[in-house]
Amino acid sequence: EPLANELFAATQTSYAQASSGKSATPPLVAWINFNPKSAWSAESFVVSQASYKTRMVTDVGATNLNAATALAGIAGLMVTDAVSGKPASGKTYTIPTNGTKT
Repeated sequence: EPLANELFAATQTSYAQASSGKSATPPLVAWINFNPKSAWSAESFVVSQASYKTRMVTDVGATNLNAATALAGIAGLMVTDAVSGKPASGKTYTIPTNGTKT
């Protein structure tokens, strides 16, 4: 347990220091991944605005992409809770591509 406490303290210190380099123009961050076509889903891009991710971004002085505004008007856009049934968990934006499920 002493080693675990030491490692946890070091992690907390590193996390706190990550925001020390804030700039006048903070970087814009978007959590994006690509889901290839599979047997159970069509090809898509996913923008995650899970609350734990957006908090990490703001904790280090960066700015989160406003996905609701940036992605508004995209045909077929699906917006869901990051954790189903838990709106406080943030949102997930799924953007279909030209790929189709076969």
